[in-house]
Amino acid sequence: MNTKLKLLRDLMAHIIEDIDAGNSTENEIEIDAAIDMLSTLNHGIKRYSKRWLCDHILHCSESTFNYYLALGIIPKGQPAVGFKELSWSIKDMDEAISYRKANSPKSVVNKDAI
Repeated sequence: MNTKLKLLRDLMAHIIEDIDAGNSTENEIEIDAAIDMLSTLNHGIKRYSKRWLCDHILHCSESTFNYYLALGIIPKGQPAVGFKELSWSIKDMDEAISYRKANSPKSVVNKDAI
C-alpha cells in the first residue's frame, strides 16, 4: 500500500476510534469541512443522470453514451433515490473519458504527414 494511503487510512481509523469513544471535540464547521473533504476524495459517491453526464462530462449524445454502454466502456447504471432511471458516478466515466480522448480526431496522427 502507498505510504500516503496508509497514513490517510491510519488517521481516519484514529478519528473513527475517537468518535466511537465519544472523544471527538470538533464543532459543526469542522465536521462539515471534514465531510466535504472526504466527499471530494471519494468523488464517486454522487450519482448523475445520463443526460447530465452527456452534457457536462462526456460532451456526447445519449446515443454515443448507449454505444459506450454496449461496448462495456461505461458500466451498467445503478438505481438511486431521486432518479426514475439508472444513474452513474463521475468515477464510472473514467474509462469513457480516456476512450474519447484516445479516439478524438485531435489524438489521431495524420499518417500522410509522416
